[in-house]
Amino acid sequence: MPVEEGGRTVWGVGELLDLATAVLAEEVGTVWVDAEVKGYRGPHQSGHHYFSLEDAEGAVPAIVWRSTARSLGAPLEEGARLLVRGRLDVWKKTGKLSLIVDRVEPRGGLGELARRFEELKRRLREEGLFAAERKRPLPPRPRRVVVVTGRGSAAEGDVLDTLRRLRVPAWILVRHSRVQGEGAAAELAAALDAAARIGADVVLLARGGGSLQDLWAFNEEPLVRAVAASPVPVVCAVGHETDFTLCDFAADERAITPTAGARRVVEGWVAARDEVADLGGRLASAVAGLLGERSATLQPLAPALTRGVERRLETARLRLDRAMRKVLHQRPERRLERRRAALAECERRFLDAGAALGARRRRALARRGEALRRLPLHRRLPALRERLHALDERLEAGNPEALLRRGYALVEAEGRSGFLRRAAEVAPGARIRVRLAEGALRARVEEVESGAGAPPPDG
Repeated sequence: MPVEEGGRTVWGVGELLDLATAVLAEEVGTVWVDAEVKGYRGPHQSGHHYFSLEDAEGAVPAIVWRSTARSLGAPLEEGARLLVRGRLDVWKKTGKLSLIVDRVEPRGGLGELARRFEELKRRLREEGLFAAERKRPLPPRPRRVVVVTGRGSAAEGDVLDTLRRLRVPAWILVRHSRVQGEGAAAELAAALDAAARIGADVVLLARGGGSLQDLWAFNEEPLVRAVAASPVPVVCAVGHETDFTLCDFAADERAITPTAGARRVVEGWVAARDEVADLGGRLASAVAGLLGERSATLQPLAPALTRGVERRLETARLRLDRAMRKVLHQRPERRLERRRAALAECERRFLDAGAALGARRRRALARRGEALRRLPLHRRLPALRERLHALDERLEAGNPEALLRRGYALVEAEGRSGFLRRAAEVAPGARIRVRLAEGALRARVEEVESGAGAPPPDG
């Protein structure tokens, strides 16, 4: 609470902000604001939505709490012009004024995004980028179709299911790309370039429906120019029938849905197949009529001829099915899936082998431990002691100190290393050192005698 000091009311900062919040709640209460959404990036990881409401005269931060986000009444989109209901609040930590939004109503327009769309559309049209004479006819029966779409998207599933159901003898390649958000336009343009480099006959650019903000990548100028400049005919199948993007105007053809786009790029094959079937039926009817006119006895040949044509058509269908399965089997994602499965199997086998080896080692160790526990060591101790005593005696017999105690001596010549073995190794007058069991003697050689020498003294 504020305090009175010398006739003045003194507030703390937090108390002052509480007062501001209370005054706003009492005096202002709930308000409706007509403004555009700015800085919207979708829900925060907390589930709350943070953005700004702006018009020509100012801006106010806005918040939608997670608990009320599902009942707003209209979606939040960057650049959307909305009628927003909320209450003003002051965040005490920063003193920042915010509008806490609990209701949203569309205001009839997307504000800045719509303005940018119309401005770029007008400029590119004036350049002739959308001119009808620039558009090329699609190949009637393409052998190589590249589908550019999002990985695992509904559009990808619709396109591939449609092409699989139509069973056309075309090689279907899928190039995945982001289709929404920052950097999506650049990835899509790179996918168009890759399709041209691998020799595609036609490119199907596919994405499901969404808001203007969701589809904005297909309105970015670099991608629109890439579509117009593509050396390969492009069919743009983005969104639904009511969705239009600038890529629709730049493409050689527009399809109202991804499914319609898939049918359009291979409709020449479907028409050719239907035409062959129709010709086969007409031929069978003509032959049957001719046979009927010539001779009733040849009438049974007509069904046989018809069956022969039907068998050939069925054989062609089977070959087409095998070819389609082979193409789909060789898709990069299928090959990658198989490699992942093989890697997982190798990993499992490696771990199983390690576990088996560890188990074998543990069993061997257990067997040896059990053998050691069962070994009667008390029976082997006397033999081990006797062997140790024998080794000790052999070691003592070779000990130089033992020889010295028996009366032998070790003789060294001064100035030389090592003990003397022969008298001829020194000359008369040389100084020598004689090492005994106890102490040592220094002497001078007076005479050198050759020969084996006297026998050693007794003990």
